[in-house]
Amino acid sequence: MADLVGSWKLDSQDGVEDLGKFLELAEDKTKQFAALKPSMEVTKTDNTIVFKVKITATWGIEHKIVLGEEFELLNVATGEKLKSTAHMDGNKLIVKPVEETPKSLVSTNEVVDGKLVVTMTTKSGVKCTQYYVKA
Repeated sequence: MADLVGSWKLDSQDGVEDLGKFLELAEDKTKQFAALKPSMEVTKTDNTIVFKVKITATWGIEHKIVLGEEFELLNVATGEKLKSTAHMDGNKLIVKPVEETPKSLVSTNEVVDGKLVVTMTTKSGVKCTQYYVKA
């Protein structure tokens, strides 16, 4: 978990088009989502993890996560707000929706070889992976 803490910026990603199709986003919306280059600051105090994500120069979001407790998660691609929970599985932070829908995503956040790897996976196996480097 300590590896997640710090400042990160998006380096690369794959599977964005597949995720856009799965979420039934218009092609231009998928391209806009793919063009975003977010950065984030991750902090941790006790069981609380805070993700401050700067998506554009004028737009950012903050997710305050208490492990094992419900929180509201904004899906940046669709604009939907979803009740979610998070738990640790070894060094992986797993975020799941409280109520699954056909378009639900499970997000796995882990540091691999010095990169923060965020993998969003659907129940049907569609996957989008983002690779962040230390800022």
